[in-house]
Amino acid sequence: MFVLRARNRVNRRFPSLTQISRGLTRLEVLLVFSVILLNATIFLPFMQQAREAARRSECKRNLNQIGLAMSNYVDVYECFPAGFDVSSEGIYPGWGWNLKILPQLNAADLYARIEPHLAAGIHGLPEIPEFDRRWSILSCPSNPGSETVPHAMVVNTKVVDRNVSAATEDWQSRLPISSYFGNAGYLQLESGGIQYNAAGIPTSSIPLANAGSLGQFGTNRSVENQYCDQKNFGGFFGQNSHVIPRDVVDGTSNTFMLGERYSPMDSSASAVGFGTWLGVPDCTRTQGLAMALADASMRINIGMPLREPTTGFGSLHSGGAFFVLGDGSARFISQKIDISVFRNLSVIDDSVRSR
Repeated sequence: MFVLRARNRVNRRFPSLTQISRGLTRLEVLLVFSVILLNATIFLPFMQQAREAARRSECKRNLNQIGLAMSNYVDVYECFPAGFDVSSEGIYPGWGWNLKILPQLNAADLYARIEPHLAAGIHGLPEIPEFDRRWSILSCPSNPGSETVPHAMVVNTKVVDRNVSAATEDWQSRLPISSYFGNAGYLQLESGGIQYNAAGIPTSSIPLANAGSLGQFGTNRSVENQYCDQKNFGGFFGQNSHVIPRDVVDGTSNTFMLGERYSPMDSSASAVGFGTWLGVPDCTRTQGLAMALADASMRINIGMPLREPTTGFGSLHSGGAFFVLGDGSARFISQKIDISVFRNLSVIDDSVRSR
């Protein structure tokens, strides 16, 4: 009898597994999910910020490497590469500044594979995987999109007496995408450029009235400067441009050489703003010119937040975009920079533009 009573006391103090196994109540489940949701709400923004900070650092690192490659190119050839090539007669080349510095970017093997096709121009480039692939060092990690430009018109006719016929061939998904563009400068108002008060404001939700000045001829068009010659924009790069260091009167450390631009949300055949590291496939269209060049006619990030098509500069980094100065250094420039100051920093010789 004593043993049975002792066992009963033990059972009352220590319930069996059958007695304690039960499901969670709705309140307990709700409490667990509330804690998880609260933690996610608190930490997710920090995770996103950390990821963007890493992408931002990688973008700056890319541009520093490009700036160094450009400096090495100048050491070898004593001039900056042309914004893009156009022959006066024969095949339309279209090769851009970014292709020219591949050997200085530790991609001499890639350039060697393209070199046999240079005489045939962009249109003559065969379908080889390496030629239509996004390359990380020439692409901002924050810039979303596919490996290639969604649509691109490519000149497939010969140049006759400096005249380039408009492209009739649409290369869909053939040209490798890029996020970095040569600075062409800006077109003055008297030459068909954009007024200061018409340049818009950053992060505007109002549709753009003007995407930029690339592709405009202005009053300076001549027999020598037909179609797409951007020399009168005053920047580092244009058609057949070969700027030498002493041409940069304002100082290489005071002039934008390169900058970044986001790919537009619009992926239609007429969308302006996509870039390719091959060059300018069609210099008769703004779309083609903007694939290797950008102008300072518009404010930085003018097309945000909708990523509208533009020939200007911009990024998906909050508050501005990265630029490379003529001395090869990379700098982050605020989108709030005064438009007149921004334009002055985009030209290599202010005294010429002020005449």
